[in-house]
Amino acid sequence: MTGWYPDPGDSRQLRWWDGYRWTAYTAAYPPHQPPPPELEAAVAAMRQQDARPWGWRPVVVPITALVAIIVLGRVVGRWEPEHGSGRVAFVAVGNLLVEGLLAVALYVAGRAVAARYGGWGPTFGWRRPRVRDFPVATLGFLASLAMRLVLGVILAILSGGAANEQAENVHLSHVDPITVVFLVLVAVVAAPLTEELMFRGLLLRTFMRRWSFWPSAFASTAIFGLFHTYEVGTLLGALTLALTVGLMGLVNCYLVRVTNRLFPGILVHAASNALAVLVVVLTA
Repeated sequence: MTGWYPDPGDSRQLRWWDGYRWTAYTAAYPPHQPPPPELEAAVAAMRQQDARPWGWRPVVVPITALVAIIVLGRVVGRWEPEHGSGRVAFVAVGNLLVEGLLAVALYVAGRAVAARYGGWGPTFGWRRPRVRDFPVATLGFLASLAMRLVLGVILAILSGGAANEQAENVHLSHVDPITVVFLVLVAVVAAPLTEELMFRGLLLRTFMRRWSFWPSAFASTAIFGLFHTYEVGTLLGALTLALTVGLMGLVNCYLVRVTNRLFPGILVHAASNALAVLVVVLTA
């Protein structure tokens, strides 16, 4: 349908869609109509460019992969060594395989959609870093850390300290340089890249094809939190871990909303995991 729509290249203005392509004609928003957030503008522009449904793959493939990871983790976990370097190697290789499976699922689920809108950057916010990402990520990390600390204190008071203890998903009796390298490679490098692209890229935007931002953000974050619950063995620990990582997920959803970019959230995710790795190493 022809008309004025948010400019896919600059969300601060409108651009004329002639029914087939974007034209060179632009216009300012009316005084009573402020520009929408970057993400909403991008989703609206994609809908005007190609309104066809995205199909089942962007949701079914990732969720199937997550369920398979959880089931396999429970089954294979029975053979996990209880201590020593064998346990470290077992956990490290297992987590690398998990992130690899997520990457394959992302490729299968998103490649057709990305091809329709000019690639993974315009479609899912997967763009190269820029300097302006770092101040945004810093604010996001501080907000996420503050909320997680408040939540931790509340849950500790309500559970007598058991909630935070049971939510720990990494346990090491000793550390060595190889262990630290594996932890950093998995938690600080691989996990932020694959998980942000899946939850704040693919799933969030897929849900926004049907819903507004906040319902989509809560839905993708709920899946993100549930994905981590298999890493602990008690209901209280699972609930605590899901809420904790969920707060970070909501912060990253908001960062994507105002920037239409995944990299600030990737930095927040990496910094949060790096802090967790540091605590594990220092307390081992």
